[in-house]
Amino acid sequence: MEKSSIAIIGIGEVPTGTYPHRSRWDIIYETCMAAVKDAGIHKNDVQGVVTVAPQAQPEIAAEISFGKIPEELGLRGCKDVCICNAGGASTSNCLRMAEQYIESGLARFVLIPHVTVHSSIPAPDLINFFAKAGIDLQWEYPYGTTYNGIIAMMTRRYMHDSGTSAEEMASIVVSLRKWATLDPNSIFFGKEVPSVDKILSSGMVSSPLHKRECNVLADGGGAMVVTSAETASQMGVPAAYKLGESTRYFSAFTTTRSTESVTTGFRDATREALADAEVSKEQIDIWNVYLAYPVGHPMFMEAAGLCGPGRAGKVFLEGHTWPGGKMPWATIGDAIGRGHTGSGVSMATYIETARQLMGKAGARQVPDARFVFQNTSGGSGMNFIATVWGRANKP
Repeated sequence: MEKSSIAIIGIGEVPTGTYPHRSRWDIIYETCMAAVKDAGIHKNDVQGVVTVAPQAQPEIAAEISFGKIPEELGLRGCKDVCICNAGGASTSNCLRMAEQYIESGLARFVLIPHVTVHSSIPAPDLINFFAKAGIDLQWEYPYGTTYNGIIAMMTRRYMHDSGTSAEEMASIVVSLRKWATLDPNSIFFGKEVPSVDKILSSGMVSSPLHKRECNVLADGGGAMVVTSAETASQMGVPAAYKLGESTRYFSAFTTTRSTESVTTGFRDATREALADAEVSKEQIDIWNVYLAYPVGHPMFMEAAGLCGPGRAGKVFLEGHTWPGGKMPWATIGDAIGRGHTGSGVSMATYIETARQLMGKAGARQVPDARFVFQNTSGGSGMNFIATVWGRANKP
């Protein structure tokens, strides 16, 4: 019995960074054509385009919403277009829509792109967008609540409850940056990995979060070509097969959800996705975790039962999650290591999952990777989508 109905067979990406001269359409052209070429198909074979909605970019979002991508790229075989917005979980929903297109027979090949150019957005517009996105406009916004402030409170609570030290929290950044320095598409590619001391000596943004424990906004983009598992197998191309999935919804705002509901959701969705894939957690070769800020990583590691309560910080500090470690973790370095491209961090993480399973990850390649756990989370952490991907269509 086949485990999956879809597979990623083509990927394309541009380096993440500050490139104001690089237009949004330049990125769309480059990444989409690279993904089509990587898939080994003709652009006119693409029959559906499902796009990740750009955040804080109303003009390009409107153009995409009204179907401009197939016209601009000359996709003569395109039958339908769609745009999905679920914040950082948008790419997961694009994949689900692509799955519907493929299973219904509407499309054989579906193109999924994303683009973000933060550097050309006026600073007041960026500040206003992030001041309202995922923030309760009645109870939080009037008091100037920020993501850094909210995550700082979460981090303080986690450190108190788990006994995790500041050094252990900083070591999560070290781990993420060790992967990032090996990634040609990272804003930190080839740069020195900061030590725990250097992270803790950087400026305090919102206690206990230091500057180097917070995200850097950046420009970037990526694209994937998706087809049925059957077609991918017939083509004989390197592919990443979707084997299992589960999800949990928490709440619209960080301050209206309990720690218990989040950790329980992490645990249950992960267990269900693994069961759906018929893969054990011991068989997972890469934990490609996307949770934006450092604190989500130890919370998830403990909730998923990958270590004992209060032990996750030590797992990071001891180097087990680093390149060459026994538990490869977030191999693009999450948003901390890649640079935050809005909803595009989930796109970059899916591309990395595919890249690892295709054996195309270069210096970051995890040897003989067969199974990858991948998650996304939308908005201010409103949900948790757990997926399992495999190098082959059957465990």
